[in-house]
Amino acid sequence: MKSGTIIKGIGGFYYVKTDSGIIECRACGKFRNESKVPTVGDFVDIDVDENGYGTVKNIKMRKNFFIRPPIANIDALVLVAALKNPNPDFLFIDKMLIIAKNNNAEAILCINKSDLCSSDKAEKICKIYKNAGCKTIVTSTLSDVGISELKSVLNKKVTAFAGFSGVGKSSILKKLTGLDLQTGGISKKLNRGKHTTRCVELLEYGENSYLADTPGFSMLTLPEIPSEKLLEYYPEILPFAGECKFSDCKHINERFCGVKSAVENGDIPLTRYESYRTFYEYLKQKENEYN
Repeated sequence: MKSGTIIKGIGGFYYVKTDSGIIECRACGKFRNESKVPTVGDFVDIDVDENGYGTVKNIKMRKNFFIRPPIANIDALVLVAALKNPNPDFLFIDKMLIIAKNNNAEAILCINKSDLCSSDKAEKICKIYKNAGCKTIVTSTLSDVGISELKSVLNKKVTAFAGFSGVGKSSILKKLTGLDLQTGGISKKLNRGKHTTRCVELLEYGENSYLADTPGFSMLTLPEIPSEKLLEYYPEILPFAGECKFSDCKHINERFCGVKSAVENGDIPLTRYESYRTFYEYLKQKENEYN
C-alpha cells in the first residue's frame, strides 16, 4: 500500500504523486456504492500491481472540497485581479473572500498588471483589503514585480488561482512554475498531447508546493451561509454593527444604523458595503425560497 496525492484525473484515470513517482490508477469499485469520487487534491492510499498500475483504495479526510471545478484540500486561494484591462471586479473579489473563509483556506489578493497604472490605484485597493484581513500582493509579469513575494507566500501549500479571463493568471503561473515544462512531462505520460486547461491539475513547483490549474474557478457560487451570519465575513465592518440603535439591525434599510453611518463617513469602503448588501439580499431570497 502506498500513499500519495491525486494531481490529475481524466477519463476515469487518476494520477497519484507518490514518493516513487506518478502512478496511474483506477478507483476502487466500492466508491460507486458509497457515492464517493476521488478528486484532484485528495490524499489517498493505493495498491500497486506487478505492472506498476494502481487502484485507489482509500480517500483520506478532506480539509475542504469544491464541486465546480472538483478539487480538494486547498490551503490558499489566490484571487487575481488586474488594475486595468479588465478593471477590477470588487463583487467577485468579495465573493471569493467569503468562499475562501468558508472553506478554511487562506485568501491572497494578487493585484496584477501594475505596470499599466499609477501606484496610487494599487495602494488604494491594497488598503481596502488589508483592512478586510486579506493578504495583498501587487504584481507585474512584465517587470517581475511581486513574483518572488507571491512565490514565497505560496511555499509548501496547495494553491488554487481564481480570476476572470484576461487578468493574467496564465502569465503568473508561467512565471511561478515554468508551466509549459511542468505540464509537458505529465501530458507525455498521459499521451494526450499538449497542455489544456479543460481539466483540473496540480502543478508541482518546489518542495511540497502545488499550484492548481483550475479552469472555471471564477464561476464558484456563494456558499449557503445564514444571512444573519454574513457580517462575520466582513471583519472591518463588524465592529460598527455594535453602534446600531436596534440589536436586530440588518444594515440594509434600517434607521440609526452604525454601519451605514460609517459608510457615509468614509470609515467603510462603499464597494465593500455594496457587496455586503448584494450578498445579504441574495442569501435572504434563497432562504425565503426554501421556506
